[in-house]
Amino acid sequence: MGIGKGKSDKINIDGLIESTNNESKILQVERSFTENIAELKQTTAVLNAAIDRMESIVSKFNSSAQEMQMKKIDAQVHPQTLKSLNNICMNFVVEVGRQLMAHRNKQLELQKEHEKRIACMLEKSKGIWLSDKWVKILFVCFLLYNVLVIFYVHIKT
Repeated sequence: MGIGKGKSDKINIDGLIESTNNESKILQVERSFTENIAELKQTTAVLNAAIDRMESIVSKFNSSAQEMQMKKIDAQVHPQTLKSLNNICMNFVVEVGRQLMAHRNKQLELQKEHEKRIACMLEKSKGIWLSDKWVKILFVCFLLYNVLVIFYVHIKT
């Protein structure tokens, strides 16, 4: 052992760089997940607005057809035509609902997969630089530094 050389082990710089890279990967995945959630909310709002508009159109059409039949206007709507139009509108609403639920289920699966990946990284102490081991080492170094400073001041005075 030479003069001025400590007994401490070498610091694993590559490991520290890898852990910071893991943190940046986590942040990137989190950002993309947040963007996907925002896109899902926007799509849900658009689909809900379309469903509301379709329901209002159907109800207005039904009420106007009933008014025309009540007033016995010559241009009457055949009941079979009214039923088929109502079925078409209901099928459209049901199909939009199915697509919305399928999209929602897919997003929930992606979210669960993301949570599993993050949990796995956290269990391996990757992505967090200050794991329990590093906090203990930092505390010992801080304590040793303070003892040396107190000892130095005591000797000089």
